[in-house]
Amino acid sequence: MSLRTFVKISNISSLSDARYCAGMGVDILGFNIDPNSKERILPEDFKEITDWVAGVKFAGEFHASTIDEIKASLKDYPIDFIEISTMELIEKAGLLQLPILFKVFIETKEDLENLPSTLSYLDELVSIVILKCDNAALYEVLDQQLSFYNGNVRLLKGYQVTPLDTMAQFPGLEMEATKEEKPGFKDYGDIMDVLEVIEED
Repeated sequence: MSLRTFVKISNISSLSDARYCAGMGVDILGFNIDPNSKERILPEDFKEITDWVAGVKFAGEFHASTIDEIKASLKDYPIDFIEISTMELIEKAGLLQLPILFKVFIETKEDLENLPSTLSYLDELVSIVILKCDNAALYEVLDQQLSFYNGNVRLLKGYQVTPLDTMAQFPGLEMEATKEEKPGFKDYGDIMDVLEVIEED
């Protein structure tokens, strides 16, 4: 199974999600392992889930951690990527010898105007930039502006409701997993809809 574009699924918390996404050809599964988060997945649960899937990379998602907390977490979680969203952490995180995913939040017109300089700065420091925008009007402009970028870093776009037939044209996608209603019972919702559209024939 393979997909027509690069896909990361964030906030994986169940084996059902992990197995379904890996089976569909998703590239990266993200896990909230931030020690400051109430939603953090425990090391034993992370191991139980990741031991059952193959052919996919794992990202540890940190968005409220210090560099020392991230470094300590790496002892308990064998991950392939570190995901952060704080500029001040980039250079120190680079010393941990794992590729970095960096999430950029587009919340204002100023964020959008600063995007070219932001991407220029990140280009040699991180492996993947995830552009997250919850404002529909800003997202429309963001779609138009992405044509300016020709750097080396891979761009993923945080999922926004949009015509599904355009999904495969994106540089890459990030979607968020939802909680399992009960063990073994899961409605994959948007994730299933999107992955089926961008699945290779």
